[in-house]
Amino acid sequence: MNPATGQGPLTLLHRHRTGARPFARLVCLPHAGAAPGMFSPWAEDLGPGVELVSVRYGTPDDAPDTMSVLAQRITAQLALLPRRPTTLFGHSMGGIVAYEVARRCSVRVGLTRLVVSGTVPPALHRPGDTHRLDDDAFITALVRLGGTDPRLFTDAASRDVWLPRVRQDYRLIDTYQYRPTPPLACPVTAMTGRADQEAPVDLVRSWRYTTTAAFDLTVHPGGHFHLLDDRREVVAELRRRLGRQGATPSSLSMP
Repeated sequence: MNPATGQGPLTLLHRHRTGARPFARLVCLPHAGAAPGMFSPWAEDLGPGVELVSVRYGTPDDAPDTMSVLAQRITAQLALLPRRPTTLFGHSMGGIVAYEVARRCSVRVGLTRLVVSGTVPPALHRPGDTHRLDDDAFITALVRLGGTDPRLFTDAASRDVWLPRVRQDYRLIDTYQYRPTPPLACPVTAMTGRADQEAPVDLVRSWRYTTTAAFDLTVHPGGHFHLLDDRREVVAELRRRLGRQGATPSSLSMP
């Protein structure tokens, strides 16, 4: 048991295949109910110079009670990795989680940028009760949002395993309450879909107020899950921003 995390080492982190000498690290935090494996196809698109790490939020048996506890656990485990320039990327619920991790990051983590996708700034987040719906209503809400394989609902075994996990994730985001804190010191990039009703462009633009550093906004075609429909372009944008951190692995290495 690791005293810093309250869990075994790196139990929340999945390190994907990477090259021998990565010059940067991309940490991906998924939407509610998604598995870390959703980001596996990104590894090849990013290339060998980028270490890809994805995060799981836990199972109903080991999940944290609050967003704050989850963010603390993730931050502590990131600090156990070898230090290198790190970008956090979070989609939907993952954007809020990534923000909460970013504001807790120590110098040890090497945070260089926060990228959020399909989510409004934490100050504009409103608590919800989706996690309290009965199974049929809950599934209807998820289908309406998109981004989930419908086969998870029709196969009884998958449904029994998956529903409690995604409901737990929704409980964390539904009960999240933003507490004002000083703005971040790292650059922030926001992405959203032009037709995303969960994260309209006008609201997503307000992420600019979460940092004292640079801010930029990209609007993609599509809706809430634009990153699935336009994966290669999203990853290409991330790769370009990772590349801006420096020209060569040696110039970006950290002790």
